[in-house]
This record gives sequence, structure tokens and C-alpha cells, in this order.
Amino acid sequence: MCGWWRYAAAGVGAALTLASTANAADLTLRRVTLSLGGVGYFEYGAEVDGDATLGLDLRLDQVSDALNSLVVLDAEGSAGSLVLPGEQGAAAAFATLPFGPDAMRSALAYMNGLQGVEIEVHGRAVPGGQMTGRILRAERDAEPVAGAVAGPRGDVPVVPRTRVSVLTAGGLRQFVLEDADSVQVTDPALRTRIGAALGALLAQSGGNAGSGRRHLLLRTSGHGPRDVRVGMVLEAPLWKATYRLVLPSVAAGGIASADARLQGWAVLENATATDWSNVAVSLQSGNPVTFRQDIYRQAHVIRPLVPVEVMGRILPDVDTRVTGVGTLADSAMPPSAAPALASMAMSAPRGLLRKVAPPGQAEPMASPAEAAQVSEGAEDTVFGLPQPLSLAAGETASVPILDGAIRAERIGLLTQGQAHPLAAVRVHNDTGHALPPGVVATYGDGGFSGNARLGALPTGEQRLLSFAQDLRTTADWTTSDATTLTSVAASGGVLHVIRRSRTTIRVALVAPAHEARNLLLALPRGGADATLSTPAISQIERTATDWRVPVTLKAGETRQVTLYVDRMLSEQMVIGDDAGVVVGLLGEAGLPAQARAALEPIARLRQAESDRAAARDRLTAQHAAVEADEERLRKNLAAVSGSDALHGALLRQLEADEGKLAALSTQIASAGAALDQAHQSLLAAVAALSL
Repeated sequence: MCGWWRYAAAGVGAALTLASTANAADLTLRRVTLSLGGVGYFEYGAEVDGDATLGLDLRLDQVSDALNSLVVLDAEGSAGSLVLPGEQGAAAAFATLPFGPDAMRSALAYMNGLQGVEIEVHGRAVPGGQMTGRILRAERDAEPVAGAVAGPRGDVPVVPRTRVSVLTAGGLRQFVLEDADSVQVTDPALRTRIGAALGALLAQSGGNAGSGRRHLLLRTSGHGPRDVRVGMVLEAPLWKATYRLVLPSVAAGGIASADARLQGWAVLENATATDWSNVAVSLQSGNPVTFRQDIYRQAHVIRPLVPVEVMGRILPDVDTRVTGVGTLADSAMPPSAAPALASMAMSAPRGLLRKVAPPGQAEPMASPAEAAQVSEGAEDTVFGLPQPLSLAAGETASVPILDGAIRAERIGLLTQGQAHPLAAVRVHNDTGHALPPGVVATYGDGGFSGNARLGALPTGEQRLLSFAQDLRTTADWTTSDATTLTSVAASGGVLHVIRRSRTTIRVALVAPAHEARNLLLALPRGGADATLSTPAISQIERTATDWRVPVTLKAGETRQVTLYVDRMLSEQMVIGDDAGVVVGLLGEAGLPAQARAALEPIARLRQAESDRAAARDRLTAQHAAVEADEERLRKNLAAVSGSDALHGALLRQLEADEGKLAALSTQIASAGAALDQAHQSLLAAVAALSL
């Protein structure tokens, strides 16, 4: 026998018919465009004549993307329907059977899945060659091999057997499945459903059980021979750009600014699980919006499960419900207001494929046999490989996509606090199209110079590529902070004070003994209100995070650069009943003469008020001392007899204190009036203060 599947032969014919239809005109891969968005456009094609059904195998995880993006390109025909097995198509087909898909794993499982179903058995396995009954149970057994000789230990070789118990009209009977010629379900409708379920299993697996694939069938209509193409966007690994940059040579004692040679390569993978044969490949550099929607998965509305209503039960209702370049004077201006540096002006596009000789002693790089075709769109740049690519499933390829001259300037990028600058090169993209992001291997006179990273570089812009540390150029940084008063205004009793917080940055630079240096001093920008100034340099660059101050050093030169980072601090102070803030301002250096002249009278009035308050407080203290003395005298009088001579002395002292208290009370009242007058004069002066 050729396998247990013959016991379910009623379903095999339907499955084979479906498979042969699907393979009649399979689509073949012709074109691939890989994107930096994590997807790729895959275009398949087939030559057809008239109406046609086209087939294509996809991995299960690709089906949703295909359903979301599939397009049919048929200029002389029309697209019909797209049919494929449902995600749970096989499960649905088994829903009307007495068993599930697992019953198709073995003959034993299939027989037990038919428990209670009437079958008809033919062959030597049953007396009379035929038996009809309902399956009770199937069990695995083992029988000695006929004619086999026992081994040294007495063990006899056995063969596995499947013994099936059947309840017939004549009683319980058994047969060995392996000895039967055929086992057939007697119910024709059930046989048809079993065949359909087998076909669903085969279709769901793409004709290869257990492969995790789905076979798509696309029907098209048309007349005569024609070419039909089908495109779709599927998940794909990112392609990666890598560059080789041969730097301009550095002449002894000078700084080179010349053409460098840039060669770009693309690294890509075939992760489709099928071989590519002469496929046209394009590489898209951009940042498209991409996402997934599992449209292939069945979606159901989750309905609440409520109990069956029973009399007396109450169910409550559910309540539902490089921003710019400019002078130091305008370093805080928006980029549109800053004039461009003449040294950084972009030249007109010169074409990337203009070849240049390798500079210095660097070995020449081999040129690509044929250049990629580059097209610049509104949102992306596409590099079309000049020749079709053949790449086996799972293989990686690296192919050249550009080669030619690019304007470059050697420069050192010195970040605040660092002892040595980074050796860098400023590249100007005058190629006429954007360059994708990637890793750059730089080569100079001595061979490999270092790696750099290039971000996406639009045409007409420039970037710094830092590739090594320049240990021959040194820097020594010092900083200090100070705050000075710059302006004072007053109105309605409120002082408006502006102070300047200044950070002074000094850096001592030393160039190599025999080499000049172009440097950019990179300082972090201190916020939108911060400004940078220096007495020696007039122009700077601004990035989103830094200021970059250009400095040129001659060979062996030592130079100190001083930079000032200023922030203006604004403060409002209400003078009110306390003019002490005025006295504090008069003690600050940098107070303008006009403000000083206006504030000094208020300071004098405040001093006068303070003096009068002190005088009143002294009198009040004296008054309290006399009252305390009177209290002492009264206690002594209570303890001394009236006939005692001391009693008279105490009375006289008490009378004297009463006189003092009366005089002090008058003086305190006069001092209080003087204090009130001084305070009113101060308030009037404060209210009238205007600066």
C-alpha cells in the first residue's frame, strides 16, 4: 500500500485539481525595489493569451502586505478576482466533519476520528472479503513477523498493526487496517466533505503541507497574447549604503581643498526564500511611511456574553462612553537673516560621474563596469542597478551605485573641552541628487584613515565627516563666569533690571610644527537667548545644537582665542515699603550714571526714614526701661512700712519716673510723626521715579 491517504481517497481528487490549476501559469519575479522604509516593491510577470489564471506562492507572513498593496499592470486586459485560502480556511472546512485537521496526521488518528461513522471494508482482512459497520475504536498493535527467527535473547521481530473494532449487524468484529484493500465511508455526502477538507489543507499549505505558505490565484481577462505584471509591497530587510572616500592630498605646510573621489556601494539581501534570477533591482533612499495591518486574519466583533434572563433577575444596563551661517553680531538671528559665507557657497551641480585621478599616493579604485541610473523624486532618490541581478535565497550582495568627484575640504572639528580636534572633511554634495545615509571608509596618502558616518545628504548641502583624532594639534581650555548690571528702568514703583551673565571661554591652540590647520571650534548653544561674540573672529556657523567658530592656524603657530557667551537675565523688583533693593543696586558696578543719579535721592530718603525709625525705637526702649523701674519701685513700697524713711525715698523716685515717662511719651509721639513724614516722602519719591 502507498500510505494511509488512500483511505480518504474521496478528497484527493479535489486537492490535485486545485494544485494543477494553480501551477498552470505561475508568476515569476522580474523587478525589485528595496526601500529604507523596511519594505520592498516586488514585481512579478507572466506571458498570457486571452483569459488567464496566474498563481503565486507567498509566505504566510507576507499575505497581509500583499492584500494591502497588490496592483495589476495589464494595459490590454482587466483584473478579475484574487482568490486564496483563508487564514483559517482548513479549519472551516473541517467544521462539518466529525474530526479536526489533526485526524489527518495518521491512519490511526483518522480511524478514531470516524468513531461511530459507518464504513465499508473490502479485502482479505475480513471474512467474505466485505464488511459494513460503525467504527468503535482503532488501536495500535504489534504482530510477530511471519517466519522470523527469534534472536539470541529470544526476542522475535514484530511489525506494527492497526486493529479496528467495528460494530456490525452481526455483532462486534475486528480487522487489521494494513490488510484491507479499501476502507470507505458509506455516506456520500460525508465523503464529499472529507475530500473538500483535504483539498483545503493542500491549498492552505500552497501544495506543500507544513510549508507555512499560501497560494494566490489571480484571474485576468483579455484578448490575445500579452504581458501581465503584478506588483506588491512586502516586508524586506533594509539595504545599506557604504562609501569609500579618497581624501584630497595635504601639501607640505598647506591645507588642501580639492576634489575627493567618492564611491558608493549598496549592501542588500535576498530574504524572499526564493532565488532571484535576472531580476531588475532598484534601491530607494527616502523615509516613506510604512506600517502593517493584519488584513488576512479574520476579524470578529467581540460581543458581550450576557446570562439567560430568568424571572426576577435584574440585569443592569452597561454604561458606555545647519540652520544657518552669519556674523557674530547676528548669531541669534534666524537662519534666513544670516548672510552666507562666501567660502561655503555651493557650486552648480557638476555630475557625480565626472572621474578624478586618485590624489597623492593612494592606489586607484576600480571603477564600476556601468554606473547606476539615478533618479531624484520629490520624496526619494532611486538608484537603478544597470544590470539584472541573480541572487540565491539567503545570499547577500554588495554592488556599486555611484562613483566620481565630490568637493571636499579638510578641517578639524574641536569640541569645547577636548584636548585634540577630530580630523574631518567637509563634503559638498554637488552631485545633483541626494546621497543616502551610510558608513564611510576614508583613505588618504597613507592608506586607510578612518571610518565616518554620513547622514542623508540632500543635493546642494554639505556635511562634516569626522574620521580620526588629530593628535598633533592640541587645545587647552579655560572658562570663567561673571554677572554684570547692564540697565535699570523704573515705573510705577517697579524696578526692571537687566544683567548680563557672561561665560568667558579661552582656548590656547597649537598647530603641528610643519602643517597648517583649518579648525572649527564647536561650542554648545546656550539656548535661544544666548549670543556668542569674540574680538578676533567675525563669522560663525550654526547647527541645531552648536556654534562653530572657524580658526586658521599656520604651521607651528600658537594662538589664543577668547570667546564670550552672553545671556541677558531680566528681573522685576517691587520697591514698595522697602527701598533696600535701591541701596543694593547702588552698590553694583556697571550701574548707568543716569540711573545712579535717579536712585541716590531715594537711597537718602530711605536712610532718613531708617534714622527716624531708629530714633523712635531708642525712645521706646527708654520708655520701657522706666516702666520696668516703676514696677520695681512699687514692689519695694509694698514691702516697706509707711513709717520707714525708705518709704519716702521710694515715693520720690517713683514721682521722678512718672515725670520721665511723660516726657518720653511726648518725644515718642514727635518721633513717630517724623517717621511717618519720612516714610510718606519716600513713597512719593518711589512713585515719581521714572527711568
